[in-house]
Parts: sequence; structure tokens; C-alpha cells
Amino acid sequence: MELFRNLPDSTPIELTKTAFAARLGVTAGRVSQMIKDGLPVLATGRIPVDAAEKWYQANVRQKIEGAGTASRDLSQVKIQREAAQRDLLLMEIDKKKGAMIDRKAVELALFERARGERDAHIAWVSRIAPALAAELAVDLSQLYAALDREMRQHLQDLSETPLQELLTDE
Repeated sequence: MELFRNLPDSTPIELTKTAFAARLGVTAGRVSQMIKDGLPVLATGRIPVDAAEKWYQANVRQKIEGAGTASRDLSQVKIQREAAQRDLLLMEIDKKKGAMIDRKAVELALFERARGERDAHIAWVSRIAPALAAELAVDLSQLYAALDREMRQHLQDLSETPLQELLTDE
């Protein structure tokens, strides 16, 4: 095929705006915008193909690829939002089924229970002191004061004990 060996390179050195637009697959108006943004153009108004394609790759294609990254990032945010909404819906369903309870309600119930137990222990001292004083033949006021002091210290120690220590069997 000697015939084709002598043909010049098929890439032209320069093109008109319309021809360059067709080469890129954009409109001539878009090429005019790119010229305003810095696309190389000769004094004759023609566009040097090699320099213009390099400029296009560096400026326009890079922005398009960056937009693709931003689009992927936005997609990830949307996926995370949808997952969070799904999780909230599942929690709401569990709550309605009774499989989940309100944390504040549990904390309030535990607080009220602990207060009731504390009050019961303090009342126990008032109830048991007279019977012990009679049985042991000691002064009621001294026995009551000693029992009350020891019970309050015991309750204070319990309140300062970490819950994990109270739950272990050791």
C-alpha cells in the first residue's frame, strides 16, 4: 500500500471555530465561550488544533471530571441520608411493636425506683430502731442515730459504686 504512505497526517494544523466545534462535539457558540476563557486562537481567527486540544483537556475536561466527582460525592450523601431515614423508620416500627422503649422513660423509672428504695431503707431504720432498742435494752436515740448514720453511709457507698460492679457475681 505505497499509495497511502505518502498521504499527509489526517489531523489538520488549524481549524475554523465551526470545524473545531464539530471535532469536539459542541456548538460554535460554545467554542466562542471557550475562546473568551482562554482557548488558543490565531490572529486569523482559526484555532490551532494541538494547542486547543491540550487547553481543552486541561481546562474543560478536567472540570467535567471534577463535576463527576462532585456528583459521586452528592450521590454518597444521598445514599447516607436514605440509609439514615430507613434506620429511623425501622426504629419507629420497633418502638410501635414494643421492641424498643424510650430512653428518657427508662431513666425516669430507674430514678424513681432508686429514690423509692432509698426512702424505704431510711424508713426501715425508723421502724426497726425501737424494736432493737427494746430487745437490746439500749438507749433508743443512740441506737437510732447509729443505725441512721450507718444506713446513710451504706446508701452513699452504693450510689458511688459503678453499675458494672453491682452487676457482676464476683
